[in-house]
Amino acid sequence: MMQRLKTLAVMSLASTALAACTSLDQDAQPSANTGPAVQSASSAPDEGATRPAFFVDWTERAIDSRWYISNHDMKNGPWESDWRSKNVVALPNGLNLKMTPKAPVNGTWPWAGAEIQYRQRLGFGEYQMIVRAAEGSGLTSGFFTYTGPYYGTETNEIDVKFVGKSPNEVHFNAHSGNLNAGVMKYPLDFDTSKNFALYSFIWAPDRITWYVNGEFAHEVTADNFNIPQEPSILFANVYQARNKELVGEPNFQDGATASYRCMSYRPLEDTSSRTCADVYDSYITGE
Repeated sequence: MMQRLKTLAVMSLASTALAACTSLDQDAQPSANTGPAVQSASSAPDEGATRPAFFVDWTERAIDSRWYISNHDMKNGPWESDWRSKNVVALPNGLNLKMTPKAPVNGTWPWAGAEIQYRQRLGFGEYQMIVRAAEGSGLTSGFFTYTGPYYGTETNEIDVKFVGKSPNEVHFNAHSGNLNAGVMKYPLDFDTSKNFALYSFIWAPDRITWYVNGEFAHEVTADNFNIPQEPSILFANVYQARNKELVGEPNFQDGATASYRCMSYRPLEDTSSRTCADVYDSYITGE
């Protein structure tokens, strides 16, 4: 049923398990003055490009070379935490991005979060993740596509985010240049920090449509918003945010974790590649 719902949505828009805990650490990377944590290398944008589909079962494999792990301090942006690669932890039940305390040296933050980036740029298509959000006021977790001035483009972003002070909602938004579509706070009948769920969006040239557990949640169209067109980088992260009005005052535990069981992407014209919706039932129950 889940797959039928998602396939219909795409067609309407486009016509080894780890033996033990493994902590991943990499050399520190330089900080960027603007935008999300940056990759060590990035090719020039290829306008309108799509990449081959991918499907990752984080309950069966560790992170591989397709992904970049952020590991540096962040003195600017919407964060009040730095990035540490040790906070990206692979476990048999999924990929975990966690918060840990640190000494605030030379203006750095007293907390470190975690972030991964898919190294290839992705374009129009269907993006899905099965995730349980981090628990605690002051935290933001989720996934999004992004490109911006650091990469030689205008800011383009599509968001699925969770804020710790409001565990019974998910936030959707999109950014294009200096404009944003406006945060849509979508109410849920479950606690996002206690339950895994399937979150997805379909990015087409003329619209962006978000779903929760395969059900329509929100949409913006070219009729009232400049839909991003640039291929972008896929991120997943957890961090302490500066916007206290939105996310709440910091009140979370050491080790607060956003857990991901599945991530997938397929271009619009692809209606057969495997997605997280295909394994939705087993990933939610953990069986």
